[in-house]
Amino acid sequence: MKIITQYDLRKMAILDAFEEALDYSGLTYSTNQLRRYGFEDEEEINLALRRALTVCKSLGIDSKKHFRYYYKVDLLEHQTTREWRVSKLGFYLILSNGSPDNPFVGAFQMEMLRDIIERME
Repeated sequence: MKIITQYDLRKMAILDAFEEALDYSGLTYSTNQLRRYGFEDEEEINLALRRALTVCKSLGIDSKKHFRYYYKVDLLEHQTTREWRVSKLGFYLILSNGSPDNPFVGAFQMEMLRDIIERME
């Protein structure tokens, strides 16, 4: 005998909000931190971010668990900017998909490849 649990819409909305909050709590990195790693501007960050999102999509990884944006409002300057929060995996995916001219990106890619080759031997 199968038991079917039925939730009313209000409970489902609460559960969905709780699940979303749990997902968001794992997004501990800001894409602004990439500037410490040689990313020069928003355009460079956004290009690497789009590549990282494409990687997730092609591998069937739920990008919502690793990438989320929100809007930040500066009332004094009357500006709204979009900022990204990402998981550790998301952060390193962006870092590995940065410009090959960036020495941090190159060093990160080389370190990953060395580790993979070392494990294969």
